[in-house]
Amino acid sequence: MTPQMQINFWKYLFGAGVFGLILCSILIMITLYLVNSKLQQQRKLSLRDQNIEPVSRFGGIGLYWGFLGVLLLLWWIPVEKQLIGLEYLPQNRLAGMCIGGLLAWGLGFVDDVIDLRARWKLTGQIILSVLAIGLGFEINTIQVPVLQIINLGPWSWPITILWIVGVINAINLIDGLDGLASGLVIIALACFGLLCLWQGQYSLLILIFVLVGVTLGFWLFNRPQASIFMGDSGSMFLGYVMALLSIWVTDLPGRGPSALPLLILAVP
Repeated sequence: MTPQMQINFWKYLFGAGVFGLILCSILIMITLYLVNSKLQQQRKLSLRDQNIEPVSRFGGIGLYWGFLGVLLLLWWIPVEKQLIGLEYLPQNRLAGMCIGGLLAWGLGFVDDVIDLRARWKLTGQIILSVLAIGLGFEINTIQVPVLQIINLGPWSWPITILWIVGVINAINLIDGLDGLASGLVIIALACFGLLCLWQGQYSLLILIFVLVGVTLGFWLFNRPQASIFMGDSGSMFLGYVMALLSIWVTDLPGRGPSALPLLILAVP
């Protein structure tokens, strides 16, 4: 890319992130002042609630709808994208992330309101994982530095399902301490962004910058003393898209997904 193209490239990416931060922040404020009082009284305290005073657990409203809103905005804005526009991403995977993210958010939102039994949540997460596989997010091989490429064969589906369900629940379990889940997600996304730069997957950086923006917008209200948490809606949505990104970011032609995403997401 020419120097001017590089400048436009970074302007576009940072603009996407700023849009995400602003939109998520607005939605979080709307949730806190207009929606929360009606929904909060319907939920019971969770074992993950570490605050003495009740804290809203409906941050997922800002996270998912902020993410989707920015993607729709970027899709319709007529700008010169220089090979980093959303249309350059595989449409089945982009649809899988948006539709699957909506279903993950919806499953978590229902749990936030009426407290679903664990078996129903697990069933829903498995269905989401199968949907992701059907839309192109499947771990067929794993590239390990010493053992090179391992073909998973018939274990591909079970391992993919286990990975997606595991990441969803890992993010879900650490949501309850001020700033912890959102902070770790931002760090993991930054690592994914570096991998994309290293491998030349520039279009995928759009999704990462938007996610960083909306998560940072949420973190501003989630840092100590937190006024809101992700709740199951936010943690399931973020866990789902993080699992899918970890497959997407290293899935290059001629090589399998490396073990790097496993290390990046090892902390949660």
